[in-house]
Amino acid sequence: MVMFAGSVIGEMDLIDFPLLYVLLPVALVTCFAAIFRVVLKPLGQVNFVSQMLAGIVLGPSCLGQTVSNKLYTMRSISVLNVFQSLGLIYILFLLSVRIDVGVVRNSGRLAIIIGLGAFFAPMVATLSMWLFIKGTMDLDTEVYSSFPVVASIECTISFHMILTVLTDLKLLNSELGRLALSSTLVSNIASTVVLVFGAQFKHGDSQLRLNDNTGVLMSLSSLFIILVIVFVCRPIMFWMMKQTPDGKPLKQVHLVAINVMVLGSALLGEILGQHYLIGPAILGIVTPTSSPLGSALAEKMECFNWVVFIPCYIANIGRLTDLNSIGRNSFLAIGWLILVSMFARFFAIIIISIYYKLPIGDAISLSLLLNCRGLIDTLVYAYAYVLKVLTSLEKLKFYAFNTSYAFIGYNNVQLMTREVFGILMIAATLRSAVITPLISATYDSSRRYVAYRRRTIQHSRRHPELRILACIYEPDNVPTIVNILEASNRPQRSVALHVMKLEELAGGTMPQVITHRLDRLPSSHKSNKADPMINAFRQYEEQKTHTIVQCFTVIAPYATMHDEICLMAFEKSTPLVIIPIQKPKSTFVKTVVRNVLQMSPCSVGILLDRGMFMDPRPIFSRRLAINTCVIFVGGQDDREALAYGANMAETNTNMLKIIRLVAMNHMPPDLTEEGRDLNMLNEFRTSTLGNKNVEFIEKNVTEGCQTAKLLKSIGNEYDLILVGRRHNPNSPVLVGLSAWSEIQELGVIGDLLVSSDYCGNASVLVLQQQASVVQEMIESPKSSYRASK
Repeated sequence: MVMFAGSVIGEMDLIDFPLLYVLLPVALVTCFAAIFRVVLKPLGQVNFVSQMLAGIVLGPSCLGQTVSNKLYTMRSISVLNVFQSLGLIYILFLLSVRIDVGVVRNSGRLAIIIGLGAFFAPMVATLSMWLFIKGTMDLDTEVYSSFPVVASIECTISFHMILTVLTDLKLLNSELGRLALSSTLVSNIASTVVLVFGAQFKHGDSQLRLNDNTGVLMSLSSLFIILVIVFVCRPIMFWMMKQTPDGKPLKQVHLVAINVMVLGSALLGEILGQHYLIGPAILGIVTPTSSPLGSALAEKMECFNWVVFIPCYIANIGRLTDLNSIGRNSFLAIGWLILVSMFARFFAIIIISIYYKLPIGDAISLSLLLNCRGLIDTLVYAYAYVLKVLTSLEKLKFYAFNTSYAFIGYNNVQLMTREVFGILMIAATLRSAVITPLISATYDSSRRYVAYRRRTIQHSRRHPELRILACIYEPDNVPTIVNILEASNRPQRSVALHVMKLEELAGGTMPQVITHRLDRLPSSHKSNKADPMINAFRQYEEQKTHTIVQCFTVIAPYATMHDEICLMAFEKSTPLVIIPIQKPKSTFVKTVVRNVLQMSPCSVGILLDRGMFMDPRPIFSRRLAINTCVIFVGGQDDREALAYGANMAETNTNMLKIIRLVAMNHMPPDLTEEGRDLNMLNEFRTSTLGNKNVEFIEKNVTEGCQTAKLLKSIGNEYDLILVGRRHNPNSPVLVGLSAWSEIQELGVIGDLLVSSDYCGNASVLVLQQQASVVQEMIESPKSSYRASK
């Protein structure tokens, strides 16, 4: 009998409780990891390095085998294993939730070739190195037997590990990050196919019976797990989301149900003969990441697992790692094998990237990324170390994990010795310690929205779907966006409109992005700031059969609000972001708009509505035609304005006039840009030949004052004026106007058209063509990123 409250202890002493043995190593691991984290953080090290060092310090490598055995008793190890398994279940589930299936599904040619190269190059190199070492170095038989396993592990890349590294480096939503994830997925598929089937034929047909149905049963069990998760668990999660009001956290009962699903999927996999981590990984992939489910899972589960469960795993890893058992020859042999694999993958990715005109800095960063190691890799090392197969030679059993790693064992033979396991652990820690700072040094985080494909109106005119991201800052912006979109798109062309309501962060609330559902009417007993916007766009979507609308609310400070806008444009692959403004000199324009112009992964349109599009009534019910004018001086932004005007000209009710301002007696400084201008103008005039709604005129200009006089004279003739933002400042067309420009975000001509001195009533749309793009890849005929999606 034991009574804790009364401090009455019977026959059993407190020291007999295994939980006490667990609390000590967990507390020590947590303290040492925190110390190493503080020391190594200035050096740019990630948490994985400090965790591994803490585990090794508390293992036999530093404490000795005798002290380690007293710290890790048989009772404590059994409890550590249970806690470790729970931690790995939840961590793998949470990492899988972050996987964007839509991104990896759209892997381009470059990602496929890099993924294949990242697997086959190390495979060939490690096999060659293995044969070389086998004939030149004197090693133990057990070390030789571990070489195929080490080679197979080094050829593969963990998808979850790359996901974790990208998250730590804040590169997950960059174009480089997406290319790394897509390449890793391709490499995983290739490694799974080659390793599994290669192992199957390794031992010959004489040892494999064709009537053996083990593989069929394993496949059927995997299929059953997937069906249960997709058709039972996933619909339940969507039902939970529908029961949660917008902006409200997930109910506690729903969180409990999700925990039951996670643990139940692990149990189901174990019962059906699969690895217990397969179910949670699949469940995480199919789990909706949108609010409130995704944010609730991260908030409620991550912290507890990393603080309580994962230290148990780190303690176990440190207990298994004994650096004192590593021999010199074994260290050199395995070390050379790892180095050869790393350099083979590194140079293979570099060569492929350069061939496809990827910038050399991005190519180096990508090569380093795909050579990283992390927590998931140590799990594979440990799994290979403790794995034994309790079957005979005639019946092989395949073990697969994380769709990347496949191992085969037989006759109770361990796949990896403790010596080799220790070498791999040290190598993984050193690789992470060296590579992650190098990535931070070689990759400019400000380039995370740089795109490898054109995302402009000019280059997506023939795309069957028009994708627009509209930012709403004030209530009057809602009819403006609806009317400008209605006037800009040709009939029968489908539209994907993504609307972001921007709200400045107030008080102590956390920045957040709220997803609104248009398929549900707002509750009558509660009010929401976004309700008018949702109602307006719900009605618009119902009236337009070819239109799909998604609404979001972004609550963030002005200083970082552009990150959410650029990220949304990046994820939705929109060629244009439209930002309506009412006060050109406001703080919103000076901060948010300026940052979006600098960082946007696509073209940007800044719209000043003087009343034409602000009327809530449908625009075509009020007027028969919209008179639009494009001011064309030259340059990529003016070409974007012309492309937008060409879209409007495809609507029969619109009138379009192109006014080209030609500088007299002036030689163009950039003949390439001049040639592109002429090519697009000629193409436009040819395509609109015979269209009575389109007019093209040229005006000869010698100085900026003539340009200003011309612009003032047309202010009341048109409903909308389109103009590019950036121009050659030395052009005679703009001489003298730059000195009077006050709002740089609108450009010289845009500033003149929206100034208080301008007497016109026309609305103004200032366009900037996509700035953050890798020009070399766009112009390369080998790049699969040339065409917009």
